[in-house]
Amino acid sequence: MSQSDPLHAAIPSPLPWQREAWTRLGGQWHAGRCPHALLLSGQPGLGKRRFAEAFVAMVLCDAPRQGLACGDCRGCKLWRAGSHPDFLRVQPEKDGGPLKVEQIRQLGGFVGRTSGREGARVVWLAPAEAMNVNAANALLKNLEEPASSVIFLLISDAPSGLLPTIRSRCQTVAFPAPSEESALQWLKDGGLQGSAARSALTVAGGAPLRALALAEPESLELRQQFLADLAQLSQGSSSAVTLAGRWESPGEGCDLTELLLYWQQWVVQLLKARSSDTGVDEQVGVFLQRLPGEGGEAVRPLFLFYDQLLQARQALSSGANPNRRLLIEELLIRWSRLYR
Repeated sequence: MSQSDPLHAAIPSPLPWQREAWTRLGGQWHAGRCPHALLLSGQPGLGKRRFAEAFVAMVLCDAPRQGLACGDCRGCKLWRAGSHPDFLRVQPEKDGGPLKVEQIRQLGGFVGRTSGREGARVVWLAPAEAMNVNAANALLKNLEEPASSVIFLLISDAPSGLLPTIRSRCQTVAFPAPSEESALQWLKDGGLQGSAARSALTVAGGAPLRALALAEPESLELRQQFLADLAQLSQGSSSAVTLAGRWESPGEGCDLTELLLYWQQWVVQLLKARSSDTGVDEQVGVFLQRLPGEGGEAVRPLFLFYDQLLQARQALSSGANPNRRLLIEELLIRWSRLYR
């Protein structure tokens, strides 16, 4: 639990495709009708955390301007410094780790006191799906009896991993992928355009921030190596056990959860290509040609495998701490069986 995490040097603002959600939530806040618990949900790479930072900054600002934090008041300066007394950030002690019950129980001291600045207090929990059952139940007690002027801000890439009782006590702010036109324009403004932008956006499932990260040379090289290994596995020229040793810890800039997300999005491309008469990417076509069967018989195993990837990602993010080597090995074995 920390209040000193480094934040953006400048006060963040919502991204272009978040304007509708921002206007709606900002209107609730300024009208005094903001819910005590918000759940920001959507796939990775859509800017949920940037939206959350902009919202927290606005809530803690002493004099918002045009619906955004002013950036100049004492509240904004404290926020930028990571030392605002009315903000508490709760996150795993290490990347990919769980949110522990001890962390949630320690909220009592923060939630129970009054604001020293006579304003709202904000508790940030991310990724919310990293709570185990005990932690989730401890949070539930806070949500059932909300303290005055406290806002719980839960951020989740996989809200289905949360207890239904927690989801039902939050107002969900859903973040769908923006239109391709909007996403490509944002990428162009960030220096990524043309076929490189379209390719990265496709792999990213339409999520612009993730597309920008995927276009980095290191990430691109890592993905190409992974696909090459999957291709060898589909041909029977490599061993799932051997490859599992390589990919249980993919490398800098990509953890196993990220790798599984990329794998999921690759399977989505295969499914779309299998069910469409339009031209397909050459690399996708190579994998499709090797798949046995036709029509529904060929598609059904891909759907099942997609579900298995989803379950594996949920296991990694739930705090269950599965054996990573066995998890990726089992998935690689299942992948190889698709081509038998």
